[in-house]
Amino acid sequence: MKKKDNYIGYYIVSRILRFAGFVWFGDKVIGEENIPKEGRCILAGNHLSDMDAYLLFAGTKRPIHFLGKKELFESSFGWFFKMMHLIPVDRKNKNPEAKAKAIEILEAEKVLGIFPEGTYHKEDLLLPFKPGVISFAEKTGAPIIPFAMDSTFKFRCRPVIKFGKPIYVNKIKDQDKVAYLEKIVRDLLMELQENRRNN
Repeated sequence: MKKKDNYIGYYIVSRILRFAGFVWFGDKVIGEENIPKEGRCILAGNHLSDMDAYLLFAGTKRPIHFLGKKELFESSFGWFFKMMHLIPVDRKNKNPEAKAKAIEILEAEKVLGIFPEGTYHKEDLLLPFKPGVISFAEKTGAPIIPFAMDSTFKFRCRPVIKFGKPIYVNKIKDQDKVAYLEKIVRDLLMELQENRRNN
């Protein structure tokens, strides 16, 4: 019998992060209702820093299985990333194990988290998206929930996460699907940046 995944540690940590994020950052989540309460889906958005996953852990109610660089698991905090159900990825080589695990997560009706840019950066604009997220969505039929984050990660900086409407890539015809997703995330990000400048 397959061992059932244990999410007790995840839920405890995510609730602590939710409280800490409110106290330290005053963070805000918009559009969380766009994340299905059950069933498979993929969260995909921009990547600002190593803090991004923690903000998403705190800002969503369902457990997220993020793809993360394998170096995280080789550190003294490797146990923590395993407890938070990250999937190790070797960014220098092909990753059949990671890809198979991501598919397995989606077929088990769970949530997969991906940063399609592949790495974080300090630019206001997005880096070109990698096609992996589209491949996962096509193979599993999982909707993609686009999101954008805007933050400086300074004390009381009020980071904002905004989730867009689900995207069903198998319904997109006669368009570059990667570019389509990238444009939606870019539009969400530009909206958040504009709101920040005006407030």
